[in-house]
Amino acid sequence: MAFSIIILIFAAIALITGGRIDNLKNIRFRYSWLVLAAVAIKLVTNSSFRHTLGIPDPLAPKLYMASLALVALFVVLNLQLRGLALIGLGLISNLLVIYANSGYMPLKREYFEIIASPEELELINQGLPAYNYIATGPDTMFYYLSDIFLMPHWIFITRVFSIGDVLITIGGCLFVWSYLKKPAGNYEESAPTG
Repeated sequence: MAFSIIILIFAAIALITGGRIDNLKNIRFRYSWLVLAAVAIKLVTNSSFRHTLGIPDPLAPKLYMASLALVALFVVLNLQLRGLALIGLGLISNLLVIYANSGYMPLKREYFEIIASPEELELINQGLPAYNYIATGPDTMFYYLSDIFLMPHWIFITRVFSIGDVLITIGGCLFVWSYLKKPAGNYEESAPTG
């Protein structure tokens, strides 16, 4: 959430300094339905809603990995757009650590004390995952790509983040700045598909 706000701030600055919101309607994304499907899957797997739907716990991380793969595929299919290469690199970074850790994003154990509910903390203390997170430990694969960084205490949203999140944010800022400030008619062409 905090990273989305950073991207929105960049967009606001671009608009204030002469950018045009109308420019965004000229961008042609390919297969945008992939993102919608990924968001729907993540909303289900990253909340208690999955229990309402009767999705078994062992299936949840597989669905989460599938949602990330859909977003990664969308980015690959749209690499001609400025900023998406960095977003893709960030996604690959996050995908790598999640896939290597059985479909869960490792989170530094002491950070659970800050962000987790009592129920989630109890799960972690039992060595179980809490939604899409597990605690880091000696067996954590790609530890330095995990959610091991903590926001300053005065930021109350998106308390933890990974290197991949930073790359995605930089790519997102580059994307909105480039296309809001781009002169009319100067766009990478791509046929609308899907």
